[in-house]
Amino acid sequence: MTVKRSLTKKWIPSILTAIGMLTILILLAGNETAMNGIQRSLAVISSVVLNLFGQNTTVLGTTVQSNVFGISVVTACTGIFITGLFLIAVVALPTRWMAKLIGVGIGIGGIFLVNIVRLVSLYFIGVHWPKFLDQAHQLIWQSLLIVIAVALWLFWAGRWANVAHKN
Repeated sequence: MTVKRSLTKKWIPSILTAIGMLTILILLAGNETAMNGIQRSLAVISSVVLNLFGQNTTVLGTTVQSNVFGISVVTACTGIFITGLFLIAVVALPTRWMAKLIGVGIGIGGIFLVNIVRLVSLYFIGVHWPKFLDQAHQLIWQSLLIVIAVALWLFWAGRWANVAHKN
């Protein structure tokens, strides 16, 4: 009986938090104003990085463009879904809340940085190898983002989530 109560005490709060985060993710993805802000922010940051590489880009709405090429940052390009799934996986694991906060930081920061690299690389692929853009976008980067998110989660879980939980 004690083992069952202990499992319930550890898992129920984590599962409820994960359900709450899933609800927030769904509401965020459905909020056009919030998503537009995220898309525009990613476009601006990507443009800044591209300009550091001498690309002379500007941002119009959620599109990064130059006189050579342009990319549009749409909802699916924000990384919000993979980040949301990462965060749900972090909070669903019954571990210390400090470990969960570390996981949240690793997930948001890591996936954000990889997504910026993805957007910048897709711009360069579109400029220099346009016939490979769809493959790079649809096959390579989508798969890589999933693999990187799983690797980040495994890194976090192996490093911080296995800390002994004191009752």
